[in-house]
Amino acid sequence: MTSSNVYCIEPLAQGSSSALSQIAWDNISALDVASVHPRSSSHTPKTSVRVAYDSDALYLKFQVEDQYVCCRHLEHQSQVCEDSCVEAFLKPVANKGYFNFEINVSGVMLVYYVADNTPTPDGFKDHTILSEAQLQQIQILSDHQRAIDPEISEPLSWSIICRIPRTVFEDYLGPLTLGPDSPWQGNFYKCADQSSHPHWMSWNPVGEVLNFHKPECFGQLQFS
Repeated sequence: MTSSNVYCIEPLAQGSSSALSQIAWDNISALDVASVHPRSSSHTPKTSVRVAYDSDALYLKFQVEDQYVCCRHLEHQSQVCEDSCVEAFLKPVANKGYFNFEINVSGVMLVYYVADNTPTPDGFKDHTILSEAQLQQIQILSDHQRAIDPEISEPLSWSIICRIPRTVFEDYLGPLTLGPDSPWQGNFYKCADQSSHPHWMSWNPVGEVLNFHKPECFGQLQFS
C-alpha cells in the first residue's frame, strides 16, 4: 500500500526464509524512486525499493534499470554517492535523529547516524560514523563486487538487497520494536554524482536545493 508520502512496510510471510537470496520479494509492494531533481542529467534510471521486516531486522531491495554505471569506491565509509548508488534514510523515532544508508552498485556502504543535521564545515553539527564492527552486522547482497571504471555505458540492470539488524538502530536509540505500533519516517534515493550522466532522484521530493539530508521531506513508513 503506497501513496505519495506513505509506504506500508510488510512483514515477511510466516515461515518464509530470511536468507537474502530466498526472500519472495514479488510479494512485497514496491515504491518508485521517481522524483527527479532539476540538476539531473537526461538519464533518470527507473528505480524501485521494497521494504519488509521481521522482529529482528529490516530488509530492503533496490532494483535499478540503469546506464552509465560506475563504481570507484571499494572501501566502506568512502564517498559512495559519487558512484552508481542507492540510499535509504531512516528515522525510527520521531524526536531523535536519522540514519543514512548509502550503498553503491558493488555493495560498499557509507552509514551515519545524524542527530543534528545543521551544516558545519566538517559535515553536520552532531553525527556519528558507524564503526566497522557495526557495518559488519549489515548483510548486503549485490550483483557486482568490483570496481567499474571506466563506467559501463550500455544499459545495465542491478539490485541491492540488505538486512539491517534492529540492534544497529538500538545502539543509538535504545530498545525498539518493529511493528504496527512503531511508525517510522524516511526517504529513498538514487544518485550517481560523478558518472558521465549525474542524477539525483528521490521517493519524496527534496525541493530546489539539492540536499538529501532533509528530514522535513521524509515520508511516513508504517509497519503493517
